[in-house]
Amino acid sequence: MNRISLTIVSSLENSRLVGLCAREIACRTFNDEALAEIELATVEAVNNCIEHACAESDKHQITIEFLLSEDRLSIELIDQGKAIEPEWLDNLNANFDCDDIDLENLSEGGRGLKIVKSCMDEVSYQNGNEYNRWLLIKYTGAIKN
Repeated sequence: MNRISLTIVSSLENSRLVGLCAREIACRTFNDEALAEIELATVEAVNNCIEHACAESDKHQITIEFLLSEDRLSIELIDQGKAIEPEWLDNLNANFDCDDIDLENLSEGGRGLKIVKSCMDEVSYQNGNEYNRWLLIKYTGAIKN
């Protein structure tokens, strides 16, 4: 089992760095397609923490913990920003329903989380008294639903 923790300042320029770390941690276990999904989901999750929970303020910190085991990569993100209603994630599906003709008026709400849900095998959210906790899981060899 391999555990790595990072703490970043809530600045969008750090999202890509965290995504690259996720890819590098997973590179010996996952194929190229899964690596791309892991990197994309991680960047989108960090972006969501920064843009929504932390309101794009660089006065917050986000802790990211990677845990790589034989059967999965778990990515935990913890911030002290604004919470969401936990039911919102449960009601958000991973499908991208949009009008192919009216591309200028695409809805942006929830798109990042839809990307995260479509790339990972499990996504969960908890809100404690003073924190938000996201858990993203990608199984080795898992067939996505």
